[in-house]
Amino acid sequence: MLLNSEVNIDEIINKAVKEAIREYDKEKMVERKDKRFHNTRLLLKHYNDLKNHIKNAIDDINQIRDESDYLDILDDVDELYILSIKRSKTKTLIMLSHIDMALEMLKNKQEKLCSLEKYLALEKYYKDEKSYEDVAEELNCSVITAKRWVKEMTNELSIFLFGIEGIKFDMIQ
Repeated sequence: MLLNSEVNIDEIINKAVKEAIREYDKEKMVERKDKRFHNTRLLLKHYNDLKNHIKNAIDDINQIRDESDYLDILDDVDELYILSIKRSKTKTLIMLSHIDMALEMLKNKQEKLCSLEKYLALEKYYKDEKSYEDVAEELNCSVITAKRWVKEMTNELSIFLFGIEGIKFDMIQ
């Protein structure tokens, strides 16, 4: 009889451990999803700043207008710093191209679904830097609806930006 109860205890322990691991994995997936959403929001929030960085970063001698500026810059900057500026500009350009592609895909999807206003809410809020109140007024909806649309579009954009990693979480719920 004692052997039987030991087997039951082992089974219970095994089941409890498996359930704990499953729960831990779910929590990690939620954290990754939250991080992707957070990163997507950060990219959108700084979208215009990143565009300006590409436009205004001086990474080439031909971009300097005044010769005295050129001499001052040469005194202060070494080649490694200039290379760093070029790399930063290139990485930013690649990321913005990816964001623009994802935004275009999201826009096309919303057009096909006849719900372009959801995409427009996202665009007005992040690209045009309008308040939720202004977005709501322009799209003739409530502020709560504008916020909901922006959040929904940000979630969808995460999938376009991060691919399968943006979808995995949805599969376990």
